[in-house]
Amino acid sequence: MNKLVHGPFFPRILRRRKGKRDFGKTITHIVAKVMTTEMVKDLSSDTLLQQHDDLDLALDSCYSGDTVVIFPGEYHAANLALLTDDIIIKGVGKREEIMITSEPSHDSFVVSKADNVKLMHLSLIQQGTVDGIVVVESGHMTLENCVLKCEGTGVCVLTGAALTITDSEITGAQGAGVELYPGSIAILERNEIHHCNNLRTSDSSKSTLGGVNMKVLPAPKLKMTNNHIYNNNGYGVSILQPTEQFFIVAEQTLNKGAASGDKKDDKMLSKVMQNLNLEMNNNKIEANLKGDIRIVTS
Repeated sequence: MNKLVHGPFFPRILRRRKGKRDFGKTITHIVAKVMTTEMVKDLSSDTLLQQHDDLDLALDSCYSGDTVVIFPGEYHAANLALLTDDIIIKGVGKREEIMITSEPSHDSFVVSKADNVKLMHLSLIQQGTVDGIVVVESGHMTLENCVLKCEGTGVCVLTGAALTITDSEITGAQGAGVELYPGSIAILERNEIHHCNNLRTSDSSKSTLGGVNMKVLPAPKLKMTNNHIYNNNGYGVSILQPTEQFFIVAEQTLNKGAASGDKKDDKMLSKVMQNLNLEMNNNKIEANLKGDIRIVTS
Protein backbone atom coordinates (compact mmCIF):
# COMPACT_ATOMS: atom_id res chain seq x y z
CA MET A 1 0.00 0.00 0.00
CA ASN A 2 1.35 3.46 -0.93
CA LYS A 3 0.65 6.52 1.15
CA LEU A 4 1.50 10.21 0.83
CA VAL A 5 2.37 12.32 3.86
CA HIS A 6 2.51 16.11 3.53
CA GLY A 7 5.24 18.44 4.77
CA PRO A 8 8.79 19.13 3.56
CA PHE A 9 10.49 16.74 5.96
CA PHE A 10 7.95 13.92 5.90
CA PRO A 11 8.37 11.02 3.48
CA ARG A 12 6.10 11.08 0.45
CA ILE A 13 6.95 7.50 -0.51
CA LEU A 14 6.16 4.69 1.89
CA ARG A 15 6.74 1.91 -0.63
CA ARG A 16 9.42 -0.73 -0.21
CA ARG A 17 12.29 -1.10 -2.61
CA LYS A 18 12.07 -4.20 -4.83
CA GLY A 19 15.80 -4.54 -5.43
CA LYS A 20 17.16 -6.91 -8.09
CA ARG A 21 15.16 -9.69 -9.76
CA ASP A 22 15.51 -13.17 -8.33
CA PHE A 23 17.24 -14.44 -11.47
CA GLY A 24 19.59 -11.42 -11.51
CA LYS A 25 18.86 -10.21 -15.05
CA THR A 26 17.92 -6.65 -15.99
CA ILE A 27 15.23 -5.73 -18.51
CA THR A 28 14.95 -2.81 -20.94
CA HIS A 29 11.34 -1.63 -21.04
CA ILE A 30 10.26 -0.07 -24.34
CA VAL A 31 7.42 2.45 -23.98
CA ALA A 32 5.68 2.97 -27.32
CA LYS A 33 2.30 2.15 -28.87
CA VAL A 34 3.98 -0.28 -31.28
CA MET A 35 7.54 -1.61 -31.12
CA THR A 36 9.54 -2.01 -34.33
CA THR A 37 12.94 -3.55 -35.03
CA GLU A 38 14.24 -0.06 -35.88
CA MET A 39 13.58 1.03 -32.29
CA VAL A 40 15.87 -1.60 -30.83
CA LYS A 41 18.57 -1.87 -33.51
CA ASP A 42 21.17 -0.15 -31.30
CA LEU A 43 20.64 -2.54 -28.38
CA SER A 44 22.91 -5.54 -27.92
CA SER A 45 21.56 -8.90 -29.09
CA ASP A 46 21.35 -10.29 -25.55
CA THR A 47 19.21 -7.41 -24.20
CA LEU A 48 16.02 -8.62 -22.54
CA LEU A 49 13.11 -6.52 -23.81
CA GLN A 50 9.59 -5.87 -22.61
CA GLN A 51 7.24 -3.58 -24.52
CA HIS A 52 4.54 -1.41 -22.88
CA ASP A 53 2.17 1.14 -24.36
CA ASP A 54 1.77 2.70 -20.90
CA LEU A 55 4.59 4.37 -18.93
CA ASP A 56 2.93 3.54 -15.61
CA LEU A 57 2.95 -0.18 -16.41
CA ALA A 58 6.59 0.00 -17.43
CA LEU A 59 7.58 1.66 -14.15
CA ASP A 60 5.50 -0.80 -12.15
CA SER A 61 7.39 -3.66 -13.84
CA CYS A 62 10.84 -2.28 -13.01
CA TYR A 63 13.43 -3.76 -10.68
CA SER A 64 16.77 -2.20 -9.77
CA GLY A 65 19.11 -2.07 -12.74
CA ASP A 66 16.34 -1.83 -15.37
CA THR A 67 16.13 0.84 -18.06
CA VAL A 68 12.92 2.44 -19.35
CA VAL A 69 13.20 3.74 -22.92
CA ILE A 70 10.42 6.16 -23.94
CA PHE A 71 9.64 7.03 -27.54
CA PRO A 72 8.04 10.34 -28.62
CA GLY A 73 4.53 10.94 -27.35
CA GLU A 74 2.54 12.33 -24.45
CA TYR A 75 2.45 10.31 -21.24
CA HIS A 76 1.08 10.32 -17.69
CA ALA A 77 2.61 8.21 -14.92
CA ALA A 78 1.52 8.20 -11.28
CA ASN A 79 4.39 5.77 -10.56
CA LEU A 80 6.92 8.57 -11.16
CA ALA A 81 5.94 9.72 -7.66
CA LEU A 82 7.00 6.32 -6.26
CA LEU A 83 10.58 5.84 -7.45
CA THR A 84 12.37 3.51 -5.04
CA ASP A 85 14.58 1.36 -7.26
CA ASP A 86 17.77 2.27 -9.12
CA ILE A 87 16.57 2.66 -12.71
CA ILE A 88 17.26 4.79 -15.78
CA ILE A 89 14.36 6.51 -17.53
CA LYS A 90 15.35 7.98 -20.89
CA GLY A 91 13.68 9.42 -23.93
CA VAL A 92 14.67 8.65 -27.52
CA GLY A 93 14.59 11.59 -29.93
CA LYS A 94 14.28 15.29 -29.13
CA ARG A 95 13.58 15.95 -25.46
CA GLU A 96 10.66 18.23 -26.38
CA GLU A 97 8.93 15.30 -28.10
CA ILE A 98 8.86 13.06 -25.02
CA MET A 99 6.29 14.88 -22.88
CA ILE A 100 5.38 13.53 -19.46
CA THR A 101 2.56 15.48 -17.83
CA SER A 102 1.50 15.31 -14.19
CA GLU A 103 -2.02 14.36 -13.16
CA PRO A 104 -3.72 17.52 -11.77
CA SER A 105 -5.59 15.42 -9.19
CA HIS A 106 -2.33 14.09 -7.66
CA ASP A 107 -0.25 15.87 -5.03
CA SER A 108 3.14 14.75 -6.38
CA PHE A 109 4.71 14.40 -9.81
CA VAL A 110 8.25 12.96 -9.64
CA VAL A 111 9.46 11.78 -6.21
CA SER A 112 12.48 9.57 -5.57
CA LYS A 113 14.05 7.77 -2.63
CA ALA A 114 16.19 5.47 -4.79
CA ASP A 115 19.94 5.29 -4.17
CA ASN A 116 20.55 6.21 -7.82
CA VAL A 117 17.88 7.08 -10.36
CA LYS A 118 18.45 8.89 -13.64
CA LEU A 119 16.05 10.77 -15.96
CA MET A 120 17.40 11.67 -19.42
CA HIS A 121 16.25 13.39 -22.64
CA LEU A 122 12.64 14.16 -21.74
CA SER A 123 10.23 16.93 -20.75
CA LEU A 124 8.35 17.07 -17.46
CA ILE A 125 5.25 19.27 -17.58
CA GLN A 126 3.68 20.08 -14.23
CA GLN A 127 -0.10 20.58 -14.06
CA GLY A 128 -1.89 21.09 -10.77
CA THR A 129 0.40 19.15 -8.41
CA VAL A 130 1.16 20.91 -5.11
CA ASP A 131 4.56 19.31 -4.46
CA GLY A 132 7.74 20.19 -6.31
CA ILE A 133 7.94 19.17 -9.96
CA VAL A 134 10.74 16.87 -8.77
CA VAL A 135 11.32 15.97 -5.11
CA VAL A 136 14.47 14.08 -4.13
CA GLU A 137 13.49 12.64 -0.79
CA SER A 138 16.64 10.58 -0.23
CA GLY A 139 19.41 8.99 -2.27
CA HIS A 140 20.70 10.56 -5.50
CA MET A 141 18.83 11.66 -8.61
CA THR A 142 20.38 12.72 -11.92
CA LEU A 143 18.52 14.87 -14.46
CA GLU A 144 20.33 15.04 -17.80
CA ASN A 145 19.18 17.01 -20.84
CA CYS A 146 15.64 17.48 -19.51
CA VAL A 147 13.08 20.29 -19.74
CA LEU A 148 11.13 21.02 -16.54
CA LYS A 149 8.09 23.22 -17.12
CA CYS A 150 6.86 24.07 -13.64
CA GLU A 151 3.44 25.33 -12.69
CA GLY A 152 3.86 25.13 -8.91
CA THR A 153 6.99 24.46 -6.88
CA GLY A 154 10.31 23.76 -8.63
CA VAL A 155 12.86 21.05 -7.87
CA CYS A 156 13.22 20.26 -4.13
CA VAL A 157 16.21 18.42 -2.64
CA LEU A 158 15.37 17.36 0.92
CA THR A 159 17.71 16.93 3.87
CA GLY A 160 20.35 14.27 3.22
CA ALA A 161 19.42 13.84 -0.46
CA ALA A 162 21.57 14.62 -3.51
CA LEU A 163 20.81 15.90 -7.00
CA THR A 164 22.84 16.36 -10.18
CA ILE A 165 21.32 18.42 -13.02
CA THR A 166 23.17 18.84 -16.33
CA ASP A 167 22.25 20.43 -19.67
CA SER A 168 18.65 21.00 -18.57
CA GLU A 169 16.12 23.83 -18.47
CA ILE A 170 13.90 24.78 -15.51
CA THR A 171 11.24 27.42 -15.98
CA GLY A 172 7.94 28.71 -14.58
CA ALA A 173 8.21 27.74 -10.88
CA GLN A 174 6.11 29.74 -8.43
CA GLY A 175 9.04 29.80 -6.00
CA ALA A 176 12.69 28.99 -6.65
CA GLY A 177 13.60 26.83 -9.64
CA VAL A 178 15.82 24.69 -7.39
CA GLU A 179 15.23 24.59 -3.62
CA LEU A 180 17.95 23.07 -1.41
CA TYR A 181 16.93 22.00 2.09
CA PRO A 182 19.48 21.98 4.94
CA GLY A 183 22.09 19.24 4.58
CA SER A 184 21.33 18.48 0.92
CA ILE A 185 23.82 18.25 -1.95
CA ALA A 186 23.42 19.55 -5.51
CA ILE A 187 25.62 19.80 -8.58
CA LEU A 188 24.27 22.04 -11.36
CA GLU A 189 26.15 22.20 -14.66
CA ARG A 190 25.27 23.90 -17.96
CA ASN A 191 21.61 24.52 -17.11
CA GLU A 192 19.19 27.32 -17.87
CA ILE A 193 17.01 28.40 -14.93
CA HIS A 194 14.69 31.25 -15.82
CA HIS A 195 11.30 32.90 -15.33
CA CYS A 196 10.85 31.43 -11.84
CA ASN A 197 9.23 32.92 -8.72
CA ASN A 198 5.91 33.69 -10.36
CA LEU A 199 4.12 33.51 -7.01
CA ARG A 200 1.98 36.55 -6.26
CA THR A 201 2.56 37.16 -2.59
CA SER A 202 3.10 39.97 -0.11
CA ASP A 203 5.44 37.70 1.88
CA SER A 204 8.85 39.36 1.39
CA SER A 205 10.73 36.15 2.25
CA LYS A 206 9.07 34.34 -0.66
CA SER A 207 9.47 37.26 -3.08
CA THR A 208 13.27 36.90 -2.88
CA LEU A 209 13.22 33.37 -4.29
CA GLY A 210 14.23 33.06 -7.92
CA GLY A 211 16.64 30.68 -9.60
CA VAL A 212 18.27 28.73 -6.77
CA ASN A 213 17.42 28.97 -3.05
CA MET A 214 19.53 27.47 -0.24
CA LYS A 215 18.41 26.95 3.36
CA VAL A 216 21.60 26.82 5.37
CA LEU A 217 21.26 25.07 8.74
CA PRO A 218 22.95 22.67 8.43
CA ALA A 219 24.58 23.95 5.26
CA PRO A 220 23.76 22.26 1.96
CA LYS A 221 26.56 21.68 -0.55
CA LEU A 222 26.16 23.27 -3.96
CA LYS A 223 28.43 23.22 -7.01
CA MET A 224 27.36 25.33 -9.99
CA THR A 225 29.25 25.42 -13.28
CA ASN A 226 28.34 27.05 -16.61
CA ASN A 227 24.67 27.64 -15.73
CA HIS A 228 22.55 30.49 -17.12
CA ILE A 229 20.15 31.88 -14.51
CA TYR A 230 18.08 34.74 -15.84
CA ASN A 231 14.76 36.62 -15.86
CA ASN A 232 13.64 35.30 -12.47
CA ASN A 233 11.38 37.53 -10.39
CA GLY A 234 13.51 37.18 -7.22
CA TYR A 235 17.28 36.78 -7.02
CA GLY A 236 19.31 34.50 -9.23
CA VAL A 237 20.65 32.66 -6.17
CA SER A 238 19.28 33.28 -2.66
CA ILE A 239 20.92 32.02 0.53
CA LEU A 240 18.43 31.82 3.38
CA GLN A 241 19.84 31.84 6.92
CA PRO A 242 18.29 32.56 10.33
CA THR A 243 18.43 36.05 11.83
CA GLU A 244 20.92 34.71 14.38
CA GLN A 245 24.18 34.84 12.44
CA PHE A 246 25.85 31.45 12.74
CA PHE A 247 28.31 32.01 9.92
CA ILE A 248 29.05 35.72 10.21
CA VAL A 249 30.13 37.79 13.23
CA ALA A 250 27.62 40.38 14.40
CA GLU A 251 29.34 43.46 13.00
CA GLN A 252 29.13 42.03 9.50
CA THR A 253 25.36 41.60 9.44
CA LEU A 254 23.69 42.52 6.21
CA ASN A 255 22.95 46.17 5.57
CA LYS A 256 19.53 45.73 3.99
CA GLY A 257 19.58 49.24 2.50
CA ALA A 258 22.88 48.72 0.71
CA ALA A 259 23.16 48.18 -3.01
CA SER A 260 24.09 44.67 -4.12
CA GLY A 261 27.50 45.94 -5.22
CA ASP A 262 28.36 47.36 -1.78
CA LYS A 263 31.77 46.26 -0.48
CA LYS A 264 30.31 45.15 2.86
CA ASP A 265 27.80 42.92 1.05
CA ASP A 266 30.55 41.50 -1.16
CA LYS A 267 32.76 40.71 1.82
CA MET A 268 29.90 39.07 3.69
CA LEU A 269 28.78 37.08 0.65
CA SER A 270 32.32 35.82 0.09
CA LYS A 271 32.56 34.66 3.70
CA VAL A 272 29.15 32.94 3.59
CA MET A 273 30.06 31.14 0.36
CA GLN A 274 33.29 29.84 1.91
CA ASN A 275 31.44 28.56 4.97
CA LEU A 276 28.65 27.01 2.91
CA ASN A 277 30.67 24.68 0.70
CA LEU A 278 29.32 26.66 -2.25
CA GLU A 279 31.39 26.42 -5.42
CA MET A 280 30.47 28.58 -8.42
CA ASN A 281 32.38 28.68 -11.70
CA ASN A 282 31.60 30.43 -15.01
CA ASN A 283 27.89 30.93 -14.31
CA LYS A 284 25.97 33.65 -16.11
CA ILE A 285 23.51 35.21 -13.66
CA GLU A 286 21.68 38.19 -15.14
CA ALA A 287 18.43 40.11 -15.49
CA ASN A 288 16.94 38.72 -12.27
CA LEU A 289 14.45 41.22 -10.86
CA LYS A 290 15.93 41.56 -7.34
CA GLY A 291 19.58 40.93 -8.19
CA ASP A 292 22.03 38.13 -8.79
CA ILE A 293 23.10 36.60 -5.44
CA ARG A 294 21.77 37.59 -2.04
CA ILE A 295 21.89 36.44 1.57
CA VAL A 296 18.39 36.56 3.03
CA THR A 297 17.67 36.41 6.75
CA SER A 298 14.49 34.70 7.93
